[in-house]
Amino acid sequence: IAHDIHELGGESHLVGGWVRDHILGVDSKDYDVEVSGLEEEVLLAILNRYGKASSVGKSFGVYLMRHLDVQYDFSFPRTEVKISDGHRGFEIQSDPFLDFETASQRRDFTINAMGFNLVTGQIVDPQNGQQDLDKRLLKHVGPAFGEDPLRALRAIQFAGRFDLTVPQATIDICAEQD
Repeated sequence: IAHDIHELGGESHLVGGWVRDHILGVDSKDYDVEVSGLEEEVLLAILNRYGKASSVGKSFGVYLMRHLDVQYDFSFPRTEVKISDGHRGFEIQSDPFLDFETASQRRDFTINAMGFNLVTGQIVDPQNGQQDLDKRLLKHVGPAFGEDPLRALRAIQFAGRFDLTVPQATIDICAEQD
């Protein structure tokens, strides 16, 4: 699938938890693939060669697909703008031509903002997540971190699960959550 995407001018990256777990040497079943550089119809045509792609979040550009008994989530890069209170108060803009670095800025933690290029095998790390993982740090990506109150709970979960230290700046943002 990744090679078909590449042949048509697109890029595909495993993103988020799979990359973090791969670096830590932990088995992961979290296959989120971010695809850029292709129109939606082109991606769907590729996916449908390998199985049935189901739209679970079409307004977000998210498609589920099973291939060889593995569940994959395919999505386009996106940005999020806070428009109201709470966890769901975001306007989400899917943009298949958004660059990886810009798209990574919406992620919660630097350790979840990495991508693994499925064609080259290289890790793309614009937020220095691998460095933070090496230092055992759980750092937020940017100021948008404080816009989602669930991220404070995720900070506690990840810090405990991976034995990470949370820097004071991230703790301060978490403490401001309602």
